[in-house]
Parts: sequence; structure tokens; C-alpha cells
Amino acid sequence: MRVRIEAAARLHMGFIDLHGGLGRKFGSIGVALEKPRLTLEATPADRLTAEGPESERVLEFASHFYAYYASRLSNGARAHLTVIEEIPPHVGLGSGTQLALAVGTALGRLHQIDVDAFQLARVMGRGHRSSIGIGAFQRGGFLVDGGHFTGADTPSPIIVQRCPPADWQFVVVMPEIRPGLSGEEEDQAFVEMPRPSATHAGQIARLLVMKMLPALEEGNIVPFGEALTEIQRLVGDTFAPVQGGRYANPISARLISYLLEHGGLAAGQSSWGPTVYGLVQGEEAALGLTDRLRGFPAEHPITTFRSRVACTGARTIVMS
Repeated sequence: MRVRIEAAARLHMGFIDLHGGLGRKFGSIGVALEKPRLTLEATPADRLTAEGPESERVLEFASHFYAYYASRLSNGARAHLTVIEEIPPHVGLGSGTQLALAVGTALGRLHQIDVDAFQLARVMGRGHRSSIGIGAFQRGGFLVDGGHFTGADTPSPIIVQRCPPADWQFVVVMPEIRPGLSGEEEDQAFVEMPRPSATHAGQIARLLVMKMLPALEEGNIVPFGEALTEIQRLVGDTFAPVQGGRYANPISARLISYLLEHGGLAAGQSSWGPTVYGLVQGEEAALGLTDRLRGFPAEHPITTFRSRVACTGARTIVMS
């Protein structure tokens, strides 16, 4: 028996409420992408082993699984895990959560244990602040999570999940520069950053509820993009004290401006960056913006790709 999991990357488009005055904190916005994708396989073995990119993290996540589900496993039941295709790590595409959930899902299927993405996130220590990666794995689409009670660290509920029109595309740009914050650095940044005002959180919430979501329902990309760009600016200003500016670095900031000046209907930074993205309508517009990025004056190489929204969750394939 061999179990294969295919999971999509995601863009994280910012937090809604870092003030927390209503008793809930965070809340976040994001979208699952058709590419890049993670492909992972699991086969039965008499000891736990892993190969391929990120094999150390795979073993760490698998160890969490086996420790948590020990009472439901036969003695000595283990697996060999192989990462065939990876989502680039630590660039803002959500590789860690997708890897953790893929490992847990594959092992659950291999050992005939029913698992749920939100339960697995708790087991793997994911989703403390945002559930966008969990929602992307479980269902895909454009996603909003509702935050969690202040002081709690359990994954937040997904309160919006929609599939945008098929001709909405993201042009994603990854500059080859220092990765964004993660792990302990990320935790420390949340401790050090000033608490934003309730008014600031209210601006983001109003843009989301009164402009972005109605435009999504109506399939109107222009006001959707305007709201998204402004939300990203507001979120960036919140994080400026700990990331050195509205965006993670000057190159990402210049890329965002370039995307907007050359046809992007929205642009922003995913998570801590350095990945940025532009939103366009139609294949011709996506190709045109991708082509114009060749003229971007950069002292560091950039990788660019186009992707539609992944409107389904991770795929599980069982092979005998």
C-alpha cells in the first residue's frame, strides 16, 4: 500500500484584528493556489524514515503523529515518507502547515486512523494564529478565518470559503533574498510589535466586509482588488516596526509597486515575504504581467509563476 498526498500552496493576505478588543484576536485572509504543490508519499515500514526535501521536518511531524496516536497503533507500525515535490520553504507560501498536514493525513490513511485537518493542526503545533493554511488543505478557495478567543492558541474557524471566478489569476514573484520571519523570530516579532488601534482593525474589517467580500460574490475583480491592496497596506503598516517597513524588504516593496503600475489589479506581500503577488483577470493579462516583470530592475534574481485559485482541498490517492 502506498498513500500519496497532493497539497496546494497558499497566499496569506494579512490579519484582520490584532487589537483583540472584542475578545477575539487575529482573524486572517488568504487563498489556496493551484501551484506550487507538495507531493508526499507514505509506505509501511518497520521503522520511521524519510527522504527528499525537508526530510528532517517530515520526521519531526511524523514523530508528533506517532506520539499522539500511539494507543491506536499496532506495535512497531511505522512508515517511510518521501517528499517528491515541495513547496519552497520559508518564503511566505505556507509550506510548513501543508507539510505537517500532508504527513498526518498520509499516516492516518496508511494506519487506518480517521484524522481531521484541524485536529492534525493541533497535534502538529500548527495554526496558532491563522487557519488559512488549514483551510487551504481542507477545502481550498478564497478563505477568511474568524480568529480565536484572546489568549487561546487553538486553530480559528473558517468563516468564509469561496471559489473566485476561474479567470482570476495570481502572478507570484519570489525574489531570492533573505527569507521572512519564522519560528522563534516570528514569535518574538508578535511580542515586540505595538498593539494597533481598534480603529485600525475596524478599517480592515470594513474593507473586508463592505467591499472585498461583496465584490467576490458578484465576481467584480476591480473593487475586490482595490480592497485587497488597501488591506495589505494597512496590515503592512502594523508590522512595519518589526519588519523594517510596510513590506519585508525594499525589493518586495518595489515589486509590489511595479506589479500595480504594470497591470496588477491588486498586489501585496504573502505572510512575512519575501514572496509578493499581483492579481489579474484572464490568461492574457497574466502572461502580459509575467512578461513585463522581465524588465524589473533587480540586483537579485526573481522567480515568477502564474496560478489560478485551487478550489478543492488536498488530494489523497491510495495505491496498492
